[in-house]
Amino acid sequence: MKPDDCFQGLLTGTAQRDAFSALREQAEVRARTLKLPQDKHDDWRLTGLEAFYDQEFFPAGKALQIPSIEGFMIPGSCRIVFVDGFYHSKLSDLSGQEGIRVSPLGQEDKSLHTHFDKGMKDSVFAQINGRNFTDCAWVHVQGETQQIVHVLHVTTGHQKPISLYGRALVVLGAMAKATLVEEYTGPDSPYLVNTMTEVVLGEGADLRHIRIQREGAQAVHMGHALVSLSRGAHYDSTTLALGGRFSRHDQRILHQGEGAEARLDGLILADENQVADTHTRIDHLVPDCRSFQQHKCIASGNSTAVFSGNIVVHRGARGTDTRQSSRNLLLSNKARIDAQPQLEIMNDDVSCKHGATMGKLDAEELFYFMSRGLQEAQARKLLIYAFAAEIMDRIPIPNLVRSLRESMEGRLV
Repeated sequence: MKPDDCFQGLLTGTAQRDAFSALREQAEVRARTLKLPQDKHDDWRLTGLEAFYDQEFFPAGKALQIPSIEGFMIPGSCRIVFVDGFYHSKLSDLSGQEGIRVSPLGQEDKSLHTHFDKGMKDSVFAQINGRNFTDCAWVHVQGETQQIVHVLHVTTGHQKPISLYGRALVVLGAMAKATLVEEYTGPDSPYLVNTMTEVVLGEGADLRHIRIQREGAQAVHMGHALVSLSRGAHYDSTTLALGGRFSRHDQRILHQGEGAEARLDGLILADENQVADTHTRIDHLVPDCRSFQQHKCIASGNSTAVFSGNIVVHRGARGTDTRQSSRNLLLSNKARIDAQPQLEIMNDDVSCKHGATMGKLDAEELFYFMSRGLQEAQARKLLIYAFAAEIMDRIPIPNLVRSLRESMEGRLV
């Protein structure tokens, strides 16, 4: 399929008529102006968009069958489930604790509309989502809660490739505290997922955000996240890219209030012919903010893993403290990892460090474990998981960590 035909296909069909019709029309205009990026586009030159061009994706309808989510349930969570892009009431449990309100599109607190669709106007895929999104998880937290909010997106099997567009808006009021798990899963048949998550943290708010992408082997996944931090807010993120034939996650952090702090942990696990790409941008816009980022890639087979992390310290952001680390494990001579940590500093009153490493499994460590009776395959798995565990084990939900470890172990060779 030609790129122009593919692009036109993503914008076919009538957009929903609802309270956001004007925003949808504006998003389509912006998308048509931006068009699909070409290989010469700096943000796409390492991955390209070939995965789009050999499939025609058709808009998904509401699923006729109820999928099983038993392996994805988090006990005690406030759970909202979307199946093929649409809210599924029978699989959801919206009985949140006091101070939590979680709603699908059409049942949301209308006061949240003021925070909706506030950025990423330069991303064509974010604008395609703005035109096509079928539903939205509206999360509003006021006060401190120990209950986990779980936003689960499930794709079902179809005879033809489908496209689906989910969205979420997460707003924490002043001094509110919450944990959010955002998760994506589906079958091994071809499909396209294009999602957008917006997070707004009020003064002194604290959000722990875990994002897990474990799509099917033939899926194309395009994820977007825009996070805005007010004065003294704290954002702690763990992002895992485990599935999909082609996946890309664009995450942007805006420090808009003094004393805000963000921590970003990320992990890509790519094997066979997978392509996985993570692009982050952290903007320090005001004084005395902090950001700490650690990202890891593990690549084997013929896979490609890309990490591009850009931290921008603006002219007025005095007293900024930022650290960035990219550590990568290459398990095959045919695999490729491209790591690009970047710093843009526009004033002198800062403390900024970044670095990247690339390596293979340590032969001495491998020999040590084999000398203690482990088979080579077992020893390799143990060392690879130990490399990943520094990211995964920070997730404060033990049964979720166990589930992730089980799904990873079959792929660690």
